[in-house]
Amino acid sequence: MKVAVYDKTGKKTAESLNTKLFDGKVNPALVTEAVYIISSNKRQAPANTLDRSEVSGGGKKPWRQKGTGRARAGSNRSPIWRGGGVTFGPTGEQSFKLKMPKKKAQAALAAALATKKNEDILAIKAIKLEKPSTKVFADLFKKIGLDRNVLVVTEESDEKITKSLRNLKTGVKVCVKKNMNVYDVLWAKKIVFLGNSLGSVKGDK
Repeated sequence: MKVAVYDKTGKKTAESLNTKLFDGKVNPALVTEAVYIISSNKRQAPANTLDRSEVSGGGKKPWRQKGTGRARAGSNRSPIWRGGGVTFGPTGEQSFKLKMPKKKAQAALAAALATKKNEDILAIKAIKLEKPSTKVFADLFKKIGLDRNVLVVTEESDEKITKSLRNLKTGVKVCVKKNMNVYDVLWAKKIVFLGNSLGSVKGDK
């Protein structure tokens, strides 16, 4: 796949990268499994119920054991009583973490990237910032035509780049190349590789 390259002014250069990163085969089943695992790992367990040892009351036997005609009862904290404890309820400590073999995860990412078209992928030469500037990227994205769901991939973590992009209203996610995952790739309408994250995209000096 050939990827168009833009400079920091939004001008398309004559340079065009030829990369094998998107030459994988589409595999819906594998991609679905990866999305399920990522979603499960993001899941939290806020629900919490009280068992019979945690609810209030229960210090006194409700009535004597025999002679009342009613079923015997030892505590009003029993799960069968209204207001009693919950049996096998959620405790807030459940873990929904799942694991995926490394090679399988790499294959899933390749399959997700293979679903992207040529026009969905582009590269921008390295942009050096002295301080965070949202305006630099806002103007650049407007010139290139990036409107929403943009995934920006960097070679290394850069706080200035992250702070500059997080205020954009177009819906932008920033990730380091090694942390790119299937979920973010499928979410993105456009994937922007910044600097050398895609390959030999040389920055302006």
